[in-house]
Amino acid sequence: MKRQFLGLLARVYVLQFALEVPATVAMLADMLLQYGFQVDIGTVRPLLRTLQMEGYLESVLRDGIGRVYQLTERGREELAASRQHIDELHRRLHAELPTPDTPREA
Repeated sequence: MKRQFLGLLARVYVLQFALEVPATVAMLADMLLQYGFQVDIGTVRPLLRTLQMEGYLESVLRDGIGRVYQLTERGREELAASRQHIDELHRRLHAELPTPDTPREA
């Protein structure tokens, strides 16, 4: 379960990074490392390939840089939806805890 959750979170991070700046595989791996993900280029490539196949990222060759990954319109929509889910989870995690005699909301 933890591995699946981290995989989903890594997807959101990669989409966010690709929104901010077109990035190479190495740049994306470094960004993920900075946020505590234990990854290397070899583990990031399959994630990028999957995100491309799903239509969320596209790659282009840039002179002097190499292949960079950037967000597609579909990727922007997916990122927006993911951010809404994360925001809702954050609100729930930081909401006041009910007392034992207070009924829970559904």
